[in-house]
Amino acid sequence: MKSLLVSLSLSSLLASSALAAQNNISIEYQTAKGKEDKSVQQLIERSGVNETLVELSNAHFAFNKTLTIRYGGEEGPMYDPDTHIIHVPYSFVAESLQYFKKNDYQKKYGKEPQLGAIDTFLHTLLHEAGHALVADQDIPVLGKEEDAVDNFATLMMINYVEEGDDAAISAADMFAFESENRPDYYDFGEYIDEHSFDLQRYFSTLCLVYGSAPEKHQKLLDEVEKDYLSERKDFCIDNFQQLDHNWHQYLSSKN
Repeated sequence: MKSLLVSLSLSSLLASSALAAQNNISIEYQTAKGKEDKSVQQLIERSGVNETLVELSNAHFAFNKTLTIRYGGEEGPMYDPDTHIIHVPYSFVAESLQYFKKNDYQKKYGKEPQLGAIDTFLHTLLHEAGHALVADQDIPVLGKEEDAVDNFATLMMINYVEEGDDAAISAADMFAFESENRPDYYDFGEYIDEHSFDLQRYFSTLCLVYGSAPEKHQKLLDEVEKDYLSERKDFCIDNFQQLDHNWHQYLSSKN
């Protein structure tokens, strides 16, 4: 697979500050504290992720009000609707990178841990941008907004990012890694949480990737029990087509 750094090289020819000036997304970096934070900031700057988000927004989901992405701080990743700011701490990218290293990502999947972390970072940024879009344009969401913007992020990657389906699989793997660190039970409060469980988010992301290209990804859902596999594959194809149509219908009506 091509590195996201390579596949987005054309986008990266433009500085993020110049792109932000032409669009309605502003990128801010708080002072990096320590060697690790500085390393993460450099990784973010050269990854091409900011440029990709700006280009996707410009082409498919422009905001009415300038959206700010602020790197640094302690909270996040999160979108604050009161300030219209996405907060992303440097520690989030660093922790993602450690997850991919710890799980021998290159050995198991033939993909460098850094690329897995970048893919996860892009999916997360698009997820938070989805929240921002819902607030900015007052989009009615029937169901869990967290699930809706998970779908938004995955569909954007599948449809508009080079090898975005593979990148979305990496983001799904991150949900699986996080799930492995959990106990065998959930607290009662988590059953009423705004997020679906990590394993649900893992399989939901894989489901959309499979549904987008069943022949290409025919083995992607092999973890599902054989008694249910055929039914689930059919569902994933229908689910992708429905969600893809619905998001395209809304976004096209705004362009």
